[in-house]
Amino acid sequence: MDITTARQLWWGVIGLGVGRLFISLADTLTNRERFSAEFRERMQSTDPQITPAMVDLLVTVGAILGVVLGLAVAALGVLVVHQLGKGKLWARTLLTFVGVWLVITGVIALFSIGVVEGAGPVLSGAASIVQAVLAGGAIFLCQRPESAKWFLPPRGPGKPGSP
Repeated sequence: MDITTARQLWWGVIGLGVGRLFISLADTLTNRERFSAEFRERMQSTDPQITPAMVDLLVTVGAILGVVLGLAVAALGVLVVHQLGKGKLWARTLLTFVGVWLVITGVIALFSIGVVEGAGPVLSGAASIVQAVLAGGAIFLCQRPESAKWFLPPRGPGKPGSP
């Protein structure tokens, strides 16, 4: 069934998102000195009292919070995909909007992948492109006429719409 395949595609999208999250974390930790130096320049223009240790701490806390937030979004995504499998129309609508956003960011990544430098951003861009393809396929499968029946309210004796 199309919905089963769409759910599997969404799981792939979520898995790639988690992968991108850890690629970004590894890139941040690998280039920590560069990120800290850039952040320190920006922070010292507003607060000259900030120390390098405080900047390093803020970069580390920011990376950890980013991972925690990203994993929370992934868990929320898994819950919404589960609701899609149960025939919830709101889940299909929400995933369609998210999927359109992912397709747009994937197209942007496709045209900017030659400009980025370093393995982390290139891998993240490639994962974004694959996410866009998977999300586009999932949207297509959820919008097919056969799939639309999956989201209709149940009919039976004594229920609205029954003969």
